[in-house]
Amino acid sequence: DAGLSALAYDACCLWCLGYPEQALKRSQDALALARELDHPFTLADVLCFAGCLFNEMRRDAQALKGNSEELVRLANEKGIPTWLGQGPSYRGGALAMLGQVQEGIAQMREGTAALQSEGVRCYLPGVLRSLAEAQAKAGHPEEGLTTLAEALALVEQTEGRHWEAELHRLRGELLLMQGHEDGAEASLQKAVEVARHQQAKSWELRATTSLCRLWGRQGKREEAHQLLVEIYGWFSEGFDTPDLKEARAVLEELS
Repeated sequence: DAGLSALAYDACCLWCLGYPEQALKRSQDALALARELDHPFTLADVLCFAGCLFNEMRRDAQALKGNSEELVRLANEKGIPTWLGQGPSYRGGALAMLGQVQEGIAQMREGTAALQSEGVRCYLPGVLRSLAEAQAKAGHPEEGLTTLAEALALVEQTEGRHWEAELHRLRGELLLMQGHEDGAEASLQKAVEVARHQQAKSWELRATTSLCRLWGRQGKREEAHQLLVEIYGWFSEGFDTPDLKEARAVLEELS
């Protein structure tokens, strides 16, 4: 059903634009209607976007795990090839977020291989982003940076720029883990720039929070506070979400 797919995509767009509560309502509506319709391909499509992608962006690991496991079951039961790669990829990301890092990495690699075997490239930057984050959690930021370089190359090749700002932000965080402050700062500034160009307020908030945390460590507290308070003050909802709570905590540290 094209209307339900549009509703699912709309949930992700609303989140990116900076309306997390409206996005959550849209996501829940799309999932409920898709389950009621009981059309396997439509349900898989909605689970992928309004479920997995949406909950990955908002960092809700438990919801992501539940949606991804449902997607895996559906893909296996109905033999839907594209989702045979997407399901394990999302489940691996959820497991890594929940602390089961090695198992998560293994499942993301399985999902990546399945997507590549089907010639599917448009979803890979997001999968590679999750994999890089997990590699960093496992204590291998250098592997994560290699993975991010692959993801950013795919962004340029496919023009699929949904994750672009977050890829640059994560690159900055991994460079910081290695002690490369100058490179980290440049990547974080690039992340803010990309998010602003896309008018993606949620990505801008996340990137600005990372940049301002770094500036705070460098002694540029006033400049960091001013920059972060501007983007934080733009939001009118979703103050209980991880990104806004994290931004608020950094603002308090900078005050």
